[in-house]
Amino acid sequence: MLKRLLLFGCILSAALSCALPSAFAQLPVPKEGSTLDAVIAVVGKYPIFKSSIDAQAELFLLQRGGPANVSADTLMALRKQILESEIDQKLLLAQADLDSITVSETEVDNELDQKIKGMAARVGGESEVEKIYGKTILELKASPDLRQQTRDNLIVQQERFKVLPPPASISRQDVETFYKLYKDSLPPMGAKVDLSTIIKILKTLPDQKDRSRKLAETLADSLKHGADFATLAKRYSDANAESGGDLGTFYPRGTFLPAVEEEAFKLAPGGVSGVIETEQGFHIIKLIERRGEEVHIAQILIKPTVNAADQAAVRDTLMAIRDSALHGVDFSLLAQRNSDDPETRPFGGELGKISVDNLDAEQKSVVDSLNEGEISMPIRIAFSAERTGYQIVKVNKKIPPHPISLEDDYRELEAAATQWKQTQDLQTWLARER
Repeated sequence: MLKRLLLFGCILSAALSCALPSAFAQLPVPKEGSTLDAVIAVVGKYPIFKSSIDAQAELFLLQRGGPANVSADTLMALRKQILESEIDQKLLLAQADLDSITVSETEVDNELDQKIKGMAARVGGESEVEKIYGKTILELKASPDLRQQTRDNLIVQQERFKVLPPPASISRQDVETFYKLYKDSLPPMGAKVDLSTIIKILKTLPDQKDRSRKLAETLADSLKHGADFATLAKRYSDANAESGGDLGTFYPRGTFLPAVEEEAFKLAPGGVSGVIETEQGFHIIKLIERRGEEVHIAQILIKPTVNAADQAAVRDTLMAIRDSALHGVDFSLLAQRNSDDPETRPFGGELGKISVDNLDAEQKSVVDSLNEGEISMPIRIAFSAERTGYQIVKVNKKIPPHPISLEDDYRELEAAATQWKQTQDLQTWLARER
């Protein structure tokens, strides 16, 4: 039963690294004093220590409320499963040696950062992590044992994908087989909504771009004739205006957009560039100081902006489309003709079934206010700082919390079945390698 519970927790999280219980050991459990360790298995050149099994079992139980209510049989079953998973991991490490798979120190650092952030979120901050382990974050990251464990986990992850690449697709029959096998043990699903959308992106018109360029050229000319850079930045810049354009510190090569960086490293200290055009807009930069391959600069950035009239025009367009839908024109046909979203337009604006928990606060509020078949008023959306627009949303169906089903939860089942199949294939490979 314990093995099945572990399996389902991993499958439904759709995390391949969770397929083996060794992934539960996010960070080692701190121990006071020193104890005599024991080698309880050896795979090739890789020993497995009793302390490792103890630490992973303890951490797994701590993350689930502690070992107080765990029977001796359950604890033994957990320890046995962790041992089997450690053996599997060492098999993958041995194969990775043959395949010459390595990871860099930067990759180890990045992975440790993510692990420590995850634990900090669970226990209440990095200071709490430091209290638990009696070490600073820097000392933890420098720990040889932790670094080696993290390196091994990254190598194992790469080796899994090498010996068993993720399937490009999985058949419906595989999904149905998975569902039949495990449907009685799968947790219930939360509320969902089936949505369609029509999106209109706010576009910068050519004359607006020309006006922005002319303004930037005027400012550049003023600077040539002695105008104060900080004063103009505070008055006109669309970024870092409060600091007079000063970016505040030194930045190495590779930080800025190529055109800006090229100019920055050409300037002498105190020098000011001409107008530099990038996808962000029109820049004028000043080199404050250079230190080797790092520069400290200030900038004036003029972004071509969409004005209020353009926004109103987009909203009016969507209102007209909405009115057509309310008067009987098929919403999917309207989406195919009018939506600016290349991902949903070919499918008539279909977003599919989405968990209510995955909607942001504004989207959830709008969806909650609509009945099935109703269409929202235009909603402001932002894909990025430079790409914004409006959308209307149609609620096709509202699905209350329910037992998981093929009809309403196929995407989730497909993802879980894909991982299940990968796990089955991995176990077959491991059995052969054993």
